[in-house]
Amino acid sequence: MHSAPALLILHILLLVAWLGIDVGVFSSSFVMRRPTMSTETRMTVRRIMRSLDLAPRVSLILMIPVVIALAHTTGFGLTNTPEWLLWLVGAGGLAWAGVSVVSFRATGPTGVAPEWAASFARVDGGLRATASLFFITTGVWSLSGGGPWNADWVAWKSLIFGAIIAMGLWIRVAARRYHPALADLLENGESEERLAAVNEKIR
Repeated sequence: MHSAPALLILHILLLVAWLGIDVGVFSSSFVMRRPTMSTETRMTVRRIMRSLDLAPRVSLILMIPVVIALAHTTGFGLTNTPEWLLWLVGAGGLAWAGVSVVSFRATGPTGVAPEWAASFARVDGGLRATASLFFITTGVWSLSGGGPWNADWVAWKSLIFGAIIAMGLWIRVAARRYHPALADLLENGESEERLAAVNEKIR
């Protein structure tokens, strides 16, 4: 179906964009919460942080069809999967990533999303939960002697990948209480109470 070397290169690039750029997002969250920062500067840092955050979000989505196609092409897993299904997963991943970009850009810097984007966020969460369950389940299954992955190291990668997706969902749920405090800080300016509320909610 695909060239294994090309898929491997894409896999590595997505990994770098996903985990590497996420370090920048994490670091930016500390910069944005520094005291005595002007609202304009804080908004600029927040926009940079959100721009960086788009790459990990999309990279994780695209990683799903890429790793499935790579495992199939190299014979390390899903070898009995029909190619039309792999193409369907690939097309679905591209569509999912595309709508994610549009939804992300429609959401304000404080995390307030229009109604349609909020609805898509629930769909996105369901798709991520499904992917997490698939990779965790197939990883455990393969390590126990069955399953679709033909090597233990691939099964372990599947298990870890699914666990990372699950942790991302947990962070997303935990962040819901952070957005109102951040919106208050960005819209009404810094005060000791507002900054303390942001720091408390982000923990």
